[in-house]
Amino acid sequence: MNILLENSPKAFALRSFLSAALSLVLSFLYLVYNFLVGVVYHALWNFSISFYYLSLVMLRGFILLGEKRWRQETPPVRKKNRQKLYRRICKWLFLVDFLLIVPIALMVLSQRPVNMGQIPAIVLAAYTTYRVTMAVIRFQKSSRSENLSLFALKIIDMADTLVSVLTLQNTMVTVFGSGESTLELTAYTSGAIFLALLVFTAVLMRKGAPGKKEP
Repeated sequence: MNILLENSPKAFALRSFLSAALSLVLSFLYLVYNFLVGVVYHALWNFSISFYYLSLVMLRGFILLGEKRWRQETPPVRKKNRQKLYRRICKWLFLVDFLLIVPIALMVLSQRPVNMGQIPAIVLAAYTTYRVTMAVIRFQKSSRSENLSLFALKIIDMADTLVSVLTLQNTMVTVFGSGESTLELTAYTSGAIFLALLVFTAVLMRKGAPGKKEP
């Protein structure tokens, strides 16, 4: 347990993998919740977003299982395996981004069911702000390591966080806004976030190993 408290690349990697395992579990619970809501209320939005989170769960699972398999490998072999998986993860994530087209379209058309008061919406906004801040900090830290499995996990975290921002925006518009202008706002910002996801993933597909020695 003491290693988790150390300020070293190895400790950071271990904390990151444990955090990724927790994120995998939470994403799985979230997709199950949305799938069940979709079944009970025949809500297409919940069905569509559950498939997106299923994809994120699978991507995180591939990385964590790979790291478990490679523990006994030599560092050069482990690094080569990470490079191959990193390229595959980025390509898959680029395709996964397109799964957002349906939930985004439903949000723009105000067909996402939102049953939330103003106070819970404000609490959700504060939590999402915290998530964005922590995702950016972790991404910056991971970008200084050559551990591409760790970097790939942070890319997935950033994608997950941007989608949570998209969902939050729709929630705030639904709870606090009204009228055609809010629909236009939802359309423009949703399109901008979706485009940012595509550009973000495409840029990282071409990125080589970040600049620090692998822990």
